[in-house]
Amino acid sequence: MKKMSFHPALKAVIFALSALIYFSCDDSGVAIEEETDYCISAKLSGWIPGNKILYATINSNASWIYKVAECSVDNDGNFNLCLPKLEDTTLYSSDSIFYSSCTGGNVTFNPPDVKGTQIYNYRVTSGGTIVGAVDCNNFVRYGSIKAGDFEVEYIYVNKAVTVTGYKVCSGDTMKFNGTAQTGLNKIIKHYTRVTQNDRTILYDMIEPPGAVWEYHGD
Repeated sequence: MKKMSFHPALKAVIFALSALIYFSCDDSGVAIEEETDYCISAKLSGWIPGNKILYATINSNASWIYKVAECSVDNDGNFNLCLPKLEDTTLYSSDSIFYSSCTGGNVTFNPPDVKGTQIYNYRVTSGGTIVGAVDCNNFVRYGSIKAGDFEVEYIYVNKAVTVTGYKVCSGDTMKFNGTAQTGLNKIIKHYTRVTQNDRTILYDMIEPPGAVWEYHGD
């Protein structure tokens, strides 16, 4: 999410079930260690060298979006972005993490008292001015999403959790099936069905080939 524009009813669902997993997107993965930083290392396609900083923002339970981590990017586009451990007071309770204003369906969180939040977006600044954004997916940014497209999402949870089930939001169906570990987790958001009026989205542990970390700016 950048940030792509999503169906309004899905805005709070972007990290939906992003409570799920950890795999690779042409990068070295996410280091998950107790009581330490949680890092995303990757190489950006389309990077334009310069005196720039990459940073990530998260949603807080106070409905604020704020910067939580930043790092430099080398001339070849390589970065290592590390998030600190997040306090529970910043995190959402289970169903508020993954969706809101949804009717129909049922999602089970095990354990039910898990808390978490998403990485909302990635921005690039130069001299304090935003000059670009970063995302990771297998489609052209701002292009039409089609069935088979997918995005890589990251969430932070305060304890290991398994999430299963589905929810319906304004006609869009979100299906969830995965397990996250304490800390930062990577999941895949699959668009399995796309029509003019609605979509079916599956969040799981399986990453197809083709995702690229990409810089958009300058």
